[in-house]
Amino acid sequence: MANTISIYNFKGGVGKTTTAINLGISWAKSFKVLLIDFDPQCNLSNSIAPDHESPTVYEYLKKVMHDHEIDPQPEEITPYLHVIPGDLQMTQIESNNQFISFGREMVSKLLMHFHRDYDFVIMDCPTNFGVLVKSIIGASKNILIPAIADNFSMTGVKTLMTYLAAVENHSLNILGVYFNMFNDKMNLTSKKFEEAKDLFGSLILENTVSRSIKVGEANDAGESIADYSPDNHAAVDFMKLSDELLSKFNSQSLNPDFILPDLLERMKR
Repeated sequence: MANTISIYNFKGGVGKTTTAINLGISWAKSFKVLLIDFDPQCNLSNSIAPDHESPTVYEYLKKVMHDHEIDPQPEEITPYLHVIPGDLQMTQIESNNQFISFGREMVSKLLMHFHRDYDFVIMDCPTNFGVLVKSIIGASKNILIPAIADNFSMTGVKTLMTYLAAVENHSLNILGVYFNMFNDKMNLTSKKFEEAKDLFGSLILENTVSRSIKVGEANDAGESIADYSPDNHAAVDFMKLSDELLSKFNSQSLNPDFILPDLLERMKR
């Protein structure tokens, strides 16, 4: 049965799409991987499947919404890496009354079609913590959180953990928070990393991914950084991160100590 993974942080510019692409391509060397682009900006789709002919995630969800049978045919990138493209029309889903009420069940129903065929289903989420993101996380088994040391804050992590608690997915496994675009030569970033590990322990992943202009070039080329520039520091870092994550499944639930009770109470009202 597939491990479903949401890639999410409510802060933009942390590399959610880059993470999804690089983990997907890395794992697809040994496992069957499906990438789903839930972000209306469609950056993942534009990177690795710009000329796709297969239906989009919006088209599938629309059929699920109307109780129509679906037979998903993801776009094949390689024999072990497939993608369901994103769609600008996903912006409409937030205001659909039926999705507002049953979005989690609809996303779950869509994901059920892939449990037997894939080892990993990686979902690139939009930034806004709205109905769509809540539905995706609610239907996920796992979540991975990219962060940047430059703008990392302890309160920010606790706020995000509180948001996840509000989703009420009690079986959600926190793969961890990892620092992306990391520069270990800067005292500030190294200090932030050490402070985060001291406060949050195993929630902070050991491996970081170095900042490199080559990562953006690889995205534009529709490749992982490992294929585009194998000797690049970020390429080596992503390989180490992908290996570390394989040991993190079914290992970590939400820690109540990292949840802000007042905020959680306000969110439930």
